[in-house]
This record gives sequence, C-alpha cells and structure tokens, in this order.
Amino acid sequence: MCKLAIDKTWVASLLAVSLAVPGNSFLPFTHNASFAGEISQTNQPEIAPDGKIVPVNGKVNVRLTNKTNDRLFYQVAGQTNRRSLAENSTVALPALTLPASIVFRRPDGALLKPSLKPVGEGTVEVRLDETNDLGLDKTSLRIRNDGGLFLR
Repeated sequence: MCKLAIDKTWVASLLAVSLAVPGNSFLPFTHNASFAGEISQTNQPEIAPDGKIVPVNGKVNVRLTNKTNDRLFYQVAGQTNRRSLAENSTVALPALTLPASIVFRRPDGALLKPSLKPVGEGTVEVRLDETNDLGLDKTSLRIRNDGGLFLR
C-alpha cells in the first residue's frame, strides 16, 4: 500500500478552485442572489421617512410647486410621461397609485431643494426651490404604500 503525504493547504486550495469554477453547483451560499438580498435587507437600518401622508383608498394627491425661476421637468414613474412645469407655477397630480416615484429635474442640471407640506387628507405639496448646497439637492420623491415620503 502506498501512502501519500497530503498537505492540508493543498486540499483547501483545490476546494477553493472547485468552488470558483463557473457552473459548479457547489457555490458558496453568498452567491444565491435571493438569500444574499435577504441578508442585506435585514442588516440595513430602517430609514426614517422625510414625511408621512395618509393614503385614501391606496392613492394620494401630490401638488408640485416650482419656486425656481426656470421651468422643470417631472415624471411619475409608470403613471405619466415626462412633463414640464413653468417657473413659479403649480401642478396637481391627482390619485397617484401607490407605491409612487416622482422624479424632477432642471433642464440645466442646477440643484433643487424640495420640501414637503401636508395640504389635506391624502394630499401633500412638494415645493421645489433653488439651492447652491449640494447636500440639499434631491431629485425624486418616493411614496410607499403606507404613506411614507422619501426625498432622494
């Protein structure tokens, strides 16, 4: 009988190579996208909303008010096309289905500082002002099913 001396580091290296080969069914569990996503979601702290609105029948009303001296572009993802809003004017976005995401931009890419103001039941006003502070620049509003408002 022949005895071979097997170095433990050699076995570990062989195992690591076999795990790294594409298509190998013995991939580490972190390569399972759904499981990795569950881990990252549970390890993230809950982000406090910037505001809250009480939805009415799963819908909300949003008023966009452009307080800048330039027109803006905005769009409700999946609910409207891209539209423009003239300087110093307001537009009503009635009965938005939740969850909703509204993006807004200035044509020249200048910075925007949105602020939230509750107006009435199921309605919030988003005032869009000019700013020079990059830390205050936000270009979207996300509204969750529970009415949580998130400016990003």
